[in-house]
Amino acid sequence: MRAKSGFFLLQLNIHSSNAAAVLVKSRFQSLLWFFRLKAQDLLAPFWLTSAFFVSAASAESTAPIPFNFRIELRAPSAVSALLEQHLEIFALRNSPRNSSEQLNHLIENVPNAVTSLVETEGYFNSKTTARLESRNGQNTVFIDVDLGPFAVIKDAQQYVSGGITENPERLQILQRRFTSRADELIDERFTQSAWDELKRRSLASFIARDYPASQISDSVATIDPIKNTAHFRIDIDSGPAYVFGGTTIRGLKHFPEYLVLDRVQIEPGQGYRRNDLIDLQTELQNMPHFSSVLVDVELSQTEPFEAPLTIDVQESPLNRVTTNLGYDTNTGAQVGVSYRYLNLLDRAWVFNSDLRLTQKEQSAGIGVTLPRGRDGWENGGNLRYLRSDIQGLQSETYRTGLGRNKLEGNIERYITVEYLTETRELNDGTSNNPKSLTGNFKWIQRNLDSKKNPRDGYMVQAEIGGASSHLLSDANFLRLYTNGVYYQKVGREGVLMLRLELGDTITEDATNVPTDWLFRAGGVGSVRGYAYQSLGVDMGGSVAPGKVLATSSIEYQHPVVKDWRAAIFFDYGSAAEDWQNLEPVGGVGVGARWNSPLGQIGADLAYGLDARKVRFEFAMGLAF
Repeated sequence: MRAKSGFFLLQLNIHSSNAAAVLVKSRFQSLLWFFRLKAQDLLAPFWLTSAFFVSAASAESTAPIPFNFRIELRAPSAVSALLEQHLEIFALRNSPRNSSEQLNHLIENVPNAVTSLVETEGYFNSKTTARLESRNGQNTVFIDVDLGPFAVIKDAQQYVSGGITENPERLQILQRRFTSRADELIDERFTQSAWDELKRRSLASFIARDYPASQISDSVATIDPIKNTAHFRIDIDSGPAYVFGGTTIRGLKHFPEYLVLDRVQIEPGQGYRRNDLIDLQTELQNMPHFSSVLVDVELSQTEPFEAPLTIDVQESPLNRVTTNLGYDTNTGAQVGVSYRYLNLLDRAWVFNSDLRLTQKEQSAGIGVTLPRGRDGWENGGNLRYLRSDIQGLQSETYRTGLGRNKLEGNIERYITVEYLTETRELNDGTSNNPKSLTGNFKWIQRNLDSKKNPRDGYMVQAEIGGASSHLLSDANFLRLYTNGVYYQKVGREGVLMLRLELGDTITEDATNVPTDWLFRAGGVGSVRGYAYQSLGVDMGGSVAPGKVLATSSIEYQHPVVKDWRAAIFFDYGSAAEDWQNLEPVGGVGVGARWNSPLGQIGADLAYGLDARKVRFEFAMGLAF
């Protein structure tokens, strides 16, 4: 009451005053309006925030609950994976936006979708039912598929038009190829993939030679769902016969045009061959000068029907520096750096230099390689230095020489002439300084299913070389060497590897023969379980190289997990002064193999049967 009485008293004083009271009243009214406006501004964020949460809560309370369901597919295993991968209902079963209405629509479409899918596998009389059952709050879609009998391919016909009809010899060859492919399909189950593959291969046979403009003008697979048979017909228009035209090169900036033209063995007027384009592109792509190459033709639409070559190249950077850091159980920790320049004297000559430092070997060198000529030979020269301290033999070698090589298919040939001088010393202080002018021929054949991860095939290397005391050499010698590796699949995933290595340096006295022309054994790629180059001739407290070598390996690799294999192996062999004194030793062990993107990397625990020691061996690949 007191507060209320005071309020009226104030009002009474205002109304009963004179002009001063009017002023007080005016100021009091202004103050009320001020607080009213400011209160609205101050409370606005509160009202907006409250409205947001109320709205969000309301929306959340009205949001539809996801309609979850599971699928039970009862279909033969021949198509179950296909249906699970491509039926839309499988993709949406865990979607948060599912609803009963959407699910019912999908269920209605399941029979038609299944029919379309299984027809690609040859089932044209299938029956499918789909239904939804809800039990104890659990929604389940049951899909039952009865495939029925599959359609069998009964015949396949190829009809040809175009310029090839004027070349009966070539047409007869292609028709025989088609008949051979078709005969493989007769009485087999129809599949869309088999039908597509027959069309692809048939057209590819025409495009591969003389008729690159060939196209399928019509193709029909006639299905009789009552008899469950399929009949194929392919119509091919060969178009005119084409010959190669001139050559256009695009993308060269630093290199001379002849660098590419010397690789082109395709003459204008020569009949079109697709393999010629593929071989040319592969050869250019393998050159260090280019990072990418595309070889294609432009087919003229009018006579004369020529196919001019277009070669698009992208040049590699002219300068490249590469460094490496690693570890090898043969030579220990290593570090290296190399430099390459691709356009020496503006003639596209490749200049290389490298420095490599390991715990047991240190080397440096420079070299120049000329582009491969039109005859296929690549020429080059080099100057190298090597210092090593292995098994008590200290060696320092300088060499310079010229060489050439040629690659034809899977065969490589190397011819080298080198002059080298070596200073070597044994632990007992015995030393000598052999000098030789050597010539060597090396032949390598690789016939493998994969260069990085071979499982089938073989590699063979053979060398013959030597020197004459009448030609800047301290001794007469002839060196013969061969190395072979054979891979054989065992079962579906296993691999058996066999290796044999033989060497013989024919000379009266090995004292004046350079170390590189003699032999030592032991370590990775030789006889595991023994130190690197520890098998040879015991001399002066060191292991000196001998005149003969024989080593072998048998290894079995078995898959464990993806890209990994377990290995078990046995190595046998040694090096010696001559065959009468050769005393082979054995090494056994187990290991792991990782098929990395760069090639196979192996790690082994090897036990030397004669040394009676366990050694850890690490290597990357087994190739030459």
